[in-house]
Amino acid sequence: MVDCLGSRFAVDKNKLHEVLDKAQDFALSTGISMKSLQGEEGSLLAECAPFTLFPSVVPRTCFQEAVDCMLDFNTLIHKVAHDHNFLEKALKNVLHVDDFTQGLWKIYTQVREEGYVQPLSLGLFRNDFMLDVKDPDNVQAKQVEFNTISASFAGLTTSTVLMHRFTLDMIGKDYSAEEVPNNDPALGLAHGMVKAWELYGRKQAVLLFVVSAAERNIFDQRAIEFKAYSINRGVRVLRRTYLDIYNNASLTEDKRLIIDGEEVAVVYLRTGYEPDAFPTHKEWDARLMLERSLAIKCPTIQYQLAGTKKIQQELALPGSVEQFIKDPAAVRRIRATFVKQHSLDLGPEGDKGVELGKTNPDMYVLKPQREGGGNNLYGDDIREFLETHQNSEERNAYILMERIFPKAQKNYLLKPGIPFVLSDVINELGIYGVYIGSATEEKMNTQCGHMLRTKVLGTDEGGICAGFAGLDTPFLVNTDHGASPAKHRKK
Repeated sequence: MVDCLGSRFAVDKNKLHEVLDKAQDFALSTGISMKSLQGEEGSLLAECAPFTLFPSVVPRTCFQEAVDCMLDFNTLIHKVAHDHNFLEKALKNVLHVDDFTQGLWKIYTQVREEGYVQPLSLGLFRNDFMLDVKDPDNVQAKQVEFNTISASFAGLTTSTVLMHRFTLDMIGKDYSAEEVPNNDPALGLAHGMVKAWELYGRKQAVLLFVVSAAERNIFDQRAIEFKAYSINRGVRVLRRTYLDIYNNASLTEDKRLIIDGEEVAVVYLRTGYEPDAFPTHKEWDARLMLERSLAIKCPTIQYQLAGTKKIQQELALPGSVEQFIKDPAAVRRIRATFVKQHSLDLGPEGDKGVELGKTNPDMYVLKPQREGGGNNLYGDDIREFLETHQNSEERNAYILMERIFPKAQKNYLLKPGIPFVLSDVINELGIYGVYIGSATEEKMNTQCGHMLRTKVLGTDEGGICAGFAGLDTPFLVNTDHGASPAKHRKK
């Protein structure tokens, strides 16, 4: 029995495996794929990206809440990124103990002191939410995090909705286009990239994708590249690593970025959000070169800093959002998505956060200044960390975030290491957005699609590349179908 979409469908075992086989072929045929771990370096051996067999229920009102606030968040993060005093005050204690954030800050301060040669910033963002059902009568979209660098899976999720319509048809589920809406975030992000390329103003210049040497998620990146080409056939893309940039790139006297004889109009970072991307000074030097250049960066160094967890915690404080957003309705939309965030900085306020985390760790998530999945602490690990670092500055590098109780439902998750069985799963909804602007002028601000990722209940982390979750599609409904809060993991 398939217990999803709020209804039960009797599907015999043979039919279910037929759906599975065709869904896997559909995924590989349409690019819902990742580079295989078993392939040799340089090979293009592909495997299906993790995905659910059917779409998952999402209350329409919650979906719309997340969509409606995206332009507000785009504007907020852009303004935060251009407020030096706010960034400095928010991050000062983190910088004492977090070498990676300190490395980003050094680049930021150097470029700021030299003077920005490129006033425009390009943001290809993703705002992630969970649907909180602590109060069953008031289900709400609550923000998990705002991604300012390498906001991935827009390319793969574009095809996922088509696959899920196919699997629904195979089991005889009636649905409308409004219930399983069209979705093409890769096209929206590509429009932003092409717009930035046009604003740079030199048709011969290229887009530079900065990637890791062993990139599994290449098809997601290629999807955006090919969408950009479909918009303007004059667009050309180069893919290079930080070491390629260090060895082969240079700046002209007027700070134009040249690599392998090509001028770069737009730099798009798909790596560089964690310390492993910078094992030596060469990678850091390459990142600095990019930032000092005339190319339009996605993200700029200040966008990356504005996306840290500490900034998220500071924005939750009373009056912080209001410093940047004056429209009361926009402030309400933003603040409606916040959960409580607690500082852990040494001092009386941080001590309160430490005690909260130690006393009731299952109610919180402990977050460092990292992206990419696999970095957060939960449950007893929170208590152990806080007891170990109670009197240490090390705790300054973390924030304590109120845990979200997400909607639980049934689905099949196709992922290596997970049995093909009907499982209890929970979801995370991401909304994509594009922003282009300077410190004083907005050039583009759009919301351009969504993604849903799903994991088996009891799995704390949610990264797809990190191996925790799979791609999904929202099936929009007018009620929450009696969803109940997911129970926390107990160690």
